[in-house]
Amino acid sequence: MDGSNELKDVCKGMKVLVVDDLRPNLALIKAYFETLGCEGDYAKNGLEAVEKVRHNKYDICLMDFQMPLMGGIEATKIIRQELKSDMVIIALTGSATIEDLREGLACGMNSFCTKPISMQDLAIAMLVYRNPQ
Repeated sequence: MDGSNELKDVCKGMKVLVVDDLRPNLALIKAYFETLGCEGDYAKNGLEAVEKVRHNKYDICLMDFQMPLMGGIEATKIIRQELKSDMVIIALTGSATIEDLREGLACGMNSFCTKPISMQDLAIAMLVYRNPQ
């Protein structure tokens, strides 16, 4: 058993911005969201993410660390400092060094998840950091 029955709709009603430049990563998270019950919105880089945050409200953002045009660190700084958003930002990274973790937390990221992420780990991270409505 893969645990998907136990996770059915556990994140129902959450609006999540997913920022990642790789289609396979986005496809995997979209599939997870179908089970978890999340409403997903998607951006391919930090520039798109900033624009989406400027015009929409999200409970959580899953932010890739390294992307073309604008990476997750720079996008998070803009979201925190210019847009004054307190939305939860969880970094997604293939490998996180201590320096990456420090830089991410210093710029306003709330947590990190390593890729490839499992549906269970994603659900736990989102439920732990969910903004109260």
